[in-house]
Amino acid sequence: MADPKFPDLRPLLEPASIAVVGASENRGPGRQVLENLAQLGYQGSVYPVNPKYKAVLDLPCYPSLRAVYEEKGPLDMLAILLGRDSVIPVLEEAAQVGVKAAWAFASGFAEAGAPGKELQGKLLSLCKDHNILFCGPNCVGYLNPAKHVGTYSAPAPKEILAGGLGFVAQSGYVCLAMANSGRKIGFSTICSSGNEAVLDATDYMSYLIQQEETKVIGGFIEQFRSPQKLIQVASLARDQGKPLILIKVGKSALAKRATEAHTGALAGEDDVQDALFDTLGIIRVHDLEELFETAELLIKYPKPPTSGRRAFAFTLSGGIIGLFGDLVEPTRIELPDWSAKGREEIKTHLPPYATVSNPLDAWGYGKIEQTYPVFLRTAAQEDADFLLVLQDLPPNMAAPQVEQYMVPVRAAIEVHRSFGKPVVVLSNTASGLHEEPKAHLDAAGIPLLQGIRPGLKALEKWLDYGERIRNPLSAKDLYAARTTHPSPSWLRDFPKGVLTEVQTKEILRKFGVPCPEEYLCTSLEECLRRAQELGFPVVLKVMSPEVPHKTEAGAVALGIRSADQLKEAYHRILKNVQQYNPTARIDGVLCQRMIEQAIAECFCGVLMDPSFGPAVVFGLGGIWVEVLKNRSIGIPPISFDKAMELIQTTLAYPLLNGFRGKPRGDLESLARMICQVGDLACALGPALQALDMNPILVLPEGQGVYIADALMEVRSERNTLWQ
Repeated sequence: MADPKFPDLRPLLEPASIAVVGASENRGPGRQVLENLAQLGYQGSVYPVNPKYKAVLDLPCYPSLRAVYEEKGPLDMLAILLGRDSVIPVLEEAAQVGVKAAWAFASGFAEAGAPGKELQGKLLSLCKDHNILFCGPNCVGYLNPAKHVGTYSAPAPKEILAGGLGFVAQSGYVCLAMANSGRKIGFSTICSSGNEAVLDATDYMSYLIQQEETKVIGGFIEQFRSPQKLIQVASLARDQGKPLILIKVGKSALAKRATEAHTGALAGEDDVQDALFDTLGIIRVHDLEELFETAELLIKYPKPPTSGRRAFAFTLSGGIIGLFGDLVEPTRIELPDWSAKGREEIKTHLPPYATVSNPLDAWGYGKIEQTYPVFLRTAAQEDADFLLVLQDLPPNMAAPQVEQYMVPVRAAIEVHRSFGKPVVVLSNTASGLHEEPKAHLDAAGIPLLQGIRPGLKALEKWLDYGERIRNPLSAKDLYAARTTHPSPSWLRDFPKGVLTEVQTKEILRKFGVPCPEEYLCTSLEECLRRAQELGFPVVLKVMSPEVPHKTEAGAVALGIRSADQLKEAYHRILKNVQQYNPTARIDGVLCQRMIEQAIAECFCGVLMDPSFGPAVVFGLGGIWVEVLKNRSIGIPPISFDKAMELIQTTLAYPLLNGFRGKPRGDLESLARMICQVGDLACALGPALQALDMNPILVLPEGQGVYIADALMEVRSERNTLWQ
C-alpha cells in the first residue's frame, strides 16, 4: 500500500477568488456568506451569482458562472448555496470553466437514504473526473481567521480571534459551538467537513499541519473514512510538532458477528482506537471542555516536561487545597514533599506556625506581599517538573480585588521568566475570566485552565502526550506491518473457521511462541505411551473443531499422575464430549506435559478491528479473564518496551513481580512472547479473525513461559478496509 497523498487545499481554504452561487439580498446563507467575507476582511475577489439580481450587497451580481469566467477568468472557489438538486448542475458548469474548489451547504445526500447516496456518488465522480476539491455536502463550510477568509453559512462571531487552534468537525453544530464559545483561545481555521463526499477530516488536518498559524489541531470525529490516512496524518503532525487532539464519538462493539474467541468480549472497537491513538501520539478527549483546556495548555507549552510528572502547587486558599487534593489524587500527577533545604528556606518567608506543604497556602497568613518570595522559593524546588498556581480570576471582581489577585499572576509571570519551568494557572472555577489578568498571562505565554477537574484532565493529557511523542514508531512501521507481509501461503493448508488447539499451536510455533511438549493421540494405548515419555503428571484434552471451549464440555483432565488415572480420565472426557455434542468430530486426545510451578496464569490474544487491523490484548488469565476484564491493548508491531508496559499496566503485574515474597515471574520471556504474538498478527494479516491464548503459564524468572491452551479463528475473506 502506498502512503496516502493529501491534496493541496489552498484553492479551497485560501482562495484568491470566490463565486457565491445563490447569493441573495434576503436574510439566509446566500447573504450570510457575503457578510462573513466582508467581516473577516477578505481581500480576494468575490462574485455573487444569481440571475435575479444585478447587485447583491453592493457587489455586481452575475447570471451564471460562465458569465463570471468570461469576464474575470478562472475561479479558485465556488460556494453553492442552493438546494440539493441544483448542486450537480452547478458543479457541471464549474467543471467546464475550470473551478478548482467548491463547497455545498445543501443536505439530502448520503445521510438521506438510497436516492441521496446515489446523488452523492455522482457528485464524487464528477469532482474526481475534474479534480475539484469539494467540501461537504451537508456542512456549514469553514472559517479561516488566519487568512481572513471563510465560506461559512452561519453568522461569523463578531470577535472571533485568530490564534493557534485549528479545528475540524464532521458535525456542523459542533463547529458552531466552537466558533461561538466565547473562549479567548484563538482559531487558525475551523472546518466543517459534513458528509465528506470527496475530502475527509484527515485532508483538512493535513492542511492545518502545513498552515504556519496552526499550533494545535483539534477534531470532532464520528467515523474515520480512511484509517490509513489517519495513521499518516498523525505521523505528519507528530513530525511537525503539532499535537492532534480528537473527540471520537460513537462507541460500539468490535464486530457485528460474534467470534468463538473470548478476546472480542474483552475489548471493542473503541478500545482498539484508544490503543491506536496512544501508539500514534493522538490525544483523545471526551468533550469540548476537555478539548479547550488541553488545547490551551499545548498551544502555550507544545513540549511537555520530559523529566517527570512532579508538580509544586501554590495557592491563596487553604480550602482549595482540600478540594484540589481530592481531585488530584486519582490522577498520575505527583505532588512531592519539600526537600529539607527548601523547607528551611521557605520558613523564612512564613510565620512560625505556618505549615509547609504541597500545595502551599501562602494567603492564610495574611501577608499578600509575601506571595512573590514564597512562590519564587517554591519554583526553586529541584524536583519540580512544572508549577501550578491555583487561583480563580472571576470576571466581576471589584478593582481592589483585581489588584490583589494580580499579585500571584505577576509572581507566576516572573517565575516563568526566571526559571524556564512550565507554569500553569488553574482557575478554581470553569466560569468566565477577568480580562486584565487573562491578558497578562496570555502575553507571557502562560496557560490559564478553567476549572480544577477539567484542568487536571488537560494536565494529564499533556503529560501523557509528552511520553508518547518519544515513541519512535512511525506510520511507515504500521504500514509495513500490515501490507508488506501478505498472509503466508502455508496458511492455506489450515481449515477456515475455528482451529483446534493442536492446529493453533502449530501456527504459534512457527513464530517462536513457546508451547509445552505434547502429542495428539488417537488411542488409549498411544496416550499411555506418550505419557510415559513425557513423565507424569500430564493433562489430557479432547481435540474437536466443534468443541472450541473444552472446559465447558468437560473435555479436559488435569493433574493425571499415574497410568490408572490416565485410563479413567481418557474414557471420562470422551464420554463428556459425546454428551455435550453427540455429532462432534473428534480428532484425538492431546496428551500434554503438565507444568505445575507457574507463578501466575496470564491471557494474551489478538482481535481484528474491521477498520484498524490487529490489536494485541493482554491480561490476567485463567478463570479471571472475563470476570475482571482487566486488560491492556497494544497495536502491533510491538516493541519489547511496549510489551513490558502492557504487562505492567494490568493486575497480572503484582503477581508476576514477586508478590508477598513469592518468586518473580519470567517477565522478559513473557514480554518476548507478546512481541512474537504481534509479529504473528501482522504476518497473518486479515486472514486472522481472532486468537486466544489462555492460560499462559509464567514460570519463575529465567525459566520461560508456556501456552497451555490456545484457539485461533481463521477466515478466507480479506478485509479491505485496513489493507
